[in-house]
Amino acid sequence: MTFSDSPCPCGLLPPVNDPEILRIVAVGPPAVVNNFMLRQYQLGYAELSQWSLAVPTRNPGEVMRILTKRVLLDP
Repeated sequence: MTFSDSPCPCGLLPPVNDPEILRIVAVGPPAVVNNFMLRQYQLGYAELSQWSLAVPTRNPGEVMRILTKRVLLDP
């Protein structure tokens, strides 16, 4: 079955361009990671709620947060 002959739910047409997934990983002390997140918000790149919860790493005093974005590539 190809994309063109598969049924579209609710009569919607298939998307012309599928967005690619981009993951940004921020790792460091909580204050540094939070500051980075805030800066991305101030620049209009990502809402604070789009970031994952802080996950402790193996290194004491270090956390990891992940931002997942869907990005359309220019043709």
